[in-house]
Amino acid sequence: MSHFVLRTEDMDAARRVEEFEAACTQICHLQITPAGEEYSSRTSIALVGNAVLADTTHSSCVTQRTAALATATGDNILLHVPLSGGFSIRQRGGGEQDCGPGSIYLDPTEQPGIARFDGLHTNAFYLSLPRAALGPAADKLSLRSQIALTPQWRLMLAYAQAVHKEAALLPPADLDLSAVHLQDLALLAIGADRDAEAIARGRGARVARLRAIKADIERNLTDPGLSPRWISMRHGISPRYLRSLFSDEGTSFTDHVALRRLMLARRRLSDPAQSGVPVGRIAAEAGFGDLSWFCPASALMGPNRLN
Repeated sequence: MSHFVLRTEDMDAARRVEEFEAACTQICHLQITPAGEEYSSRTSIALVGNAVLADTTHSSCVTQRTAALATATGDNILLHVPLSGGFSIRQRGGGEQDCGPGSIYLDPTEQPGIARFDGLHTNAFYLSLPRAALGPAADKLSLRSQIALTPQWRLMLAYAQAVHKEAALLPPADLDLSAVHLQDLALLAIGADRDAEAIARGRGARVARLRAIKADIERNLTDPGLSPRWISMRHGISPRYLRSLFSDEGTSFTDHVALRRLMLARRRLSDPAQSGVPVGRIAAEAGFGDLSWFCPASALMGPNRLN
């Protein structure tokens, strides 16, 4: 199913709040606490390739993504775009943000957080993209904060809303293509020079194949068995062709994987909740088999983190 709607009005009036909270926990990975007994909400969700689009209107409430729920979201970036009304939000590692129309809040979904919606009816649009789909451009984003809704972001938002509206009628192949367009528009809005240049030249087979490979790498990033030969076999190409694809971007398969694993480990090392976890364990869980990658970090963290 590419499109579905979650509405309180469709639920048993006697158990409406309870049923809606349970559905949101399962589908949206959020705990929702209504501000009153007359809580109402309508959320329309579209699955578009590897992107998720949602349009939500609801009354006053508090939403919370606990640490446990955050682990189920994957390594995604969620764009909160208030259309009317507003909300305040705070995530672990960031300050409280008051968000309203004209801005976008950038949410790294692997981080717990809490949001408060105080208006009678708040309407917001959401776009979730895998971090891997944005490649190095994702590192340019100032996460847990707001950015202005520039003309480039408005262009992406308008396209996302149009796709969301038609998602139930589009065949899977068109939805997959629409997801690529959304990624391209996001890259243009971010100002990703290398990606924008590739898009301007026209999306060729090599660009599309490399992006698919990078997404596959991200899904299997923590597997110590991830290797050029394994990826080549999965995508039906030769190791030599794989090397040439990464060479187009001035890097290599090995360097790309190492960088992504280091970034994953860095996020865990900087997470206060992980302060008691040894560096060796973090390295192993990030897919590294050799602790030498973490020698500088180990020295900074002190001897207690080596065990």
